[in-house]
Amino acid sequence: MSQLLWGTQKKGGAISTFPVVRLNNVVALPGIPKFCEKAFDELQDQLFPLEERPTMWQGTVYTDLDEFEFSKKLTELAAKFDDRTVQIGSYPEMHNKFFKTKLTVESESPDALKTALSALREMLVGHVVYYDSKAWQDTVPKWAEFKNRESQIGNQDFVSKLLEAERIVSEIVEKYPLDQIALSFNGGKDCTILLHLLRLKVDEKYGPGASIQGFHIMVEDQFPEATQFIIDAAKFYNIQVLEFPGPLKTGLAALKKQRPSIIAVLMGSRATDPNGKYMKTAVEWTDSDWPRVLRVCPILNWTYTDVWHMLRGLCVPYCKLYDQVGSCGKSWLLFAKIKENWGKYRLWDVSKLVHFCD
Repeated sequence: MSQLLWGTQKKGGAISTFPVVRLNNVVALPGIPKFCEKAFDELQDQLFPLEERPTMWQGTVYTDLDEFEFSKKLTELAAKFDDRTVQIGSYPEMHNKFFKTKLTVESESPDALKTALSALREMLVGHVVYYDSKAWQDTVPKWAEFKNRESQIGNQDFVSKLLEAERIVSEIVEKYPLDQIALSFNGGKDCTILLHLLRLKVDEKYGPGASIQGFHIMVEDQFPEATQFIIDAAKFYNIQVLEFPGPLKTGLAALKKQRPSIIAVLMGSRATDPNGKYMKTAVEWTDSDWPRVLRVCPILNWTYTDVWHMLRGLCVPYCKLYDQVGSCGKSWLLFAKIKENWGKYRLWDVSKLVHFCD
């Protein structure tokens, strides 16, 4: 005989808003994924009583290899653990920026799990990647772990740049209250690095609940991908972004008029940028004929490679235009022009634009 099962909502403990049907040992869950997941969450204690569940240990490994590149080795590896109740799953990811395949390991034995994970990492040596789906959370311990990982592989020059950039941002956060600090944020890769660094130091001093001030100088050819990324980043990193018309000098004047308390402006300028080459030091006051702000450029001496190494090493989210076209340091305008005329370019034509890129 069939029966209706009513689950319990996780929040508040109320009865679920819809039942599912059970016939003997078969349970019919809703076909729509979000309702299926909701039903399972609300019914799992009935279907799988806690006291009857075995303790399961889990681990995850991410790799930059496609699944077919190691499928044979993985099959052979999984066969070695048949008698140890170890289950290995492989899940290709087509659209992730940071990894291509996710491998999961489950076991009732913590020792067997440890052995299986070690064997997986050995099988994928040189191709295991770090992955974090929420890089903007718990920034302080993750930053320490990132620096440690880089030190362990002997990347001391890069670690020195990380420490220098961190020191500059830290001194600004210590010297000025948050209402006197603003981040220039147009969604580009360089200012995204600064957004993460500023979030890190603000988290460290004030906690993750403290909001960051930001502003965006609008360009003539603003396009939706960049706009959407700014919106998403503002939500993730708890930054309030004001928009002002360009060019930069006009935008800074508007910023000072609306937020006269602003003193320090963090900018993602690098020495190889058109304007960055005029910066003598990473922290300078603007010229006398400009709105009076302290320009703070913590990554002034970073290279293109350094920027991407940090973005990918910490899984910091970045605008998807970089994946669609490439990483150009000259201007978002170049992106717009390439996108607009993409069908007109042949591959060798696009490669001629490399001199625009850092």
